[in-house]
Amino acid sequence: MKPKAVVIGSGIGGLLTASFLAKKSYDVTVLEKAPYIGGRFTNSNYRGFGLSTGAFHMLPQGEDGPLAHLLKLLNADVQIVNSNPKGMIFYEGRTFHYREGWKYLSFAEKAKATKLLLDIKRNKLPKGNEAEMSGREWLRERIGDNEFVDLFIKSFLGWADSVLDVPAIELAKEIKAALKWGGPGLIKGGCKAITDELARITVKSGGRILTGKRVVEVDIDAKKVVTAEGDEVNYDVLISNIGIKETVELVGKNNFNREYLKRIDSLRPSEGIKYNLALKGEPRIGNTVVFTLDTERINGYNEPSSLSPELAKEGYTLVMLHHALQSRNLKAERKKGIDDIYRIFPNLDEEGEILLIQTYLDGNPVNRVASGQAVDEFPIDNVYIVGDAFRPPGGIEVEGIALGVMRILEKLGLGDFREWHL
Repeated sequence: MKPKAVVIGSGIGGLLTASFLAKKSYDVTVLEKAPYIGGRFTNSNYRGFGLSTGAFHMLPQGEDGPLAHLLKLLNADVQIVNSNPKGMIFYEGRTFHYREGWKYLSFAEKAKATKLLLDIKRNKLPKGNEAEMSGREWLRERIGDNEFVDLFIKSFLGWADSVLDVPAIELAKEIKAALKWGGPGLIKGGCKAITDELARITVKSGGRILTGKRVVEVDIDAKKVVTAEGDEVNYDVLISNIGIKETVELVGKNNFNREYLKRIDSLRPSEGIKYNLALKGEPRIGNTVVFTLDTERINGYNEPSSLSPELAKEGYTLVMLHHALQSRNLKAERKKGIDDIYRIFPNLDEEGEILLIQTYLDGNPVNRVASGQAVDEFPIDNVYIVGDAFRPPGGIEVEGIALGVMRILEKLGLGDFREWHL
């Protein structure tokens, strides 16, 4: 008899895990509370544009990163195209290739930065108290008090992690990931191309995906989940893609010790605002990311329709910008973000418009657990956490989710991914 696997949530972590389990002859059932699959990693049609429900139609490490590797193992029919250049910079009112940024460093700072990158590449990472210090302060100590470097790292973290600082060890490992696997890449067709393909693989391999099914209880003694409609589904392995705190609630807090609950309660999400622009005409920057340094709130932007014209209405380019929230005054935050947009695109009123502003916080954050926070293994037998609440150190956004899925597959004896450990 096939072992039974229940996956709660059809975000990219849940669908990625479900695909592998189904292909490895598990009897898989995916339960999704929403009427659609994909979570914050799918497309949303709006006024003729293919916006996203969260992500930027882009993978942080492109076709050479952890997520792309897992997709290749699944023989997923997905096209990812690496960005060229890997990134650009908006600074002092102009946009330029990221390599030009070196000119803002003195000779001594360049030498220190080069040595630091070599150290990271050789796995000489911060340890002890140094590992826990502010990542931006750590760079200042290692390279020097260079305003350009600090603004670049602030922009990078805001765009990649939706936070403005992380511990030194997290920043070092994110830099290591970029050195090891390269820069970003756009997904042909947007986020939906990946989650739809994962769903297809799961179903083709014998799995079931049920939408509109909200799980309200997990009985770990009987090894079953219960839905709001009273349906009961038994499991041998339970995969939760809904967050650690949410899973603890389903299982029951009485099943955890006080220290673990205190640790889980201390975890904080990352929050942000995404702006979707429609600009008339051809793409301005193409398949890349622009890190915005001399802005108050916007951290970066990309143009998904430069690879997938179908994501924009004919005659337009789709631009997505993001900023990490710095306060809970959303009106003030949005105003500063919009002011930044006009700083980047001063002729916006003649060239296009702001299509939609999406805010990610509270129950629908950018990430349920912000980068740089250590997450302990879930202490319940046969229950595993995947998704944005379980991303090993150094894993940026969905690449971190993929690294987390690799860890779970290893625990289940379904693969050896040690070469992908950072």
